[in-house]
Amino acid sequence: MTEAAISIPLIILASMLMLRMFVFYLDILNTGISEHRKALEMQDSYRGVFIRTYEEEKQVELLKGGLLAKNAVKRLKTKAYLINEDILVRSGEITD
Repeated sequence: MTEAAISIPLIILASMLMLRMFVFYLDILNTGISEHRKALEMQDSYRGVFIRTYEEEKQVELLKGGLLAKNAVKRLKTKAYLINEDILVRSGEITD
């Protein structure tokens, strides 16, 4: 009984921490996918100057609590080159 009284709460705390970290990494994955989708939509709908750079930075946080002493943070940076294909094709016709 004494061993169970010591080990079971530790096992429960460790498993809850693993679940929180799993949810944190799923949140990072979900944020990365949505940012990638947003960058692709920007590339498809871009009608501005010839070439432009699209940069976005998001921060995903896991609030501290339980066994965590620090705040876990992941920064995601998205960078995409926006190219107006109409102008690119027309400039190719001019140089030929």
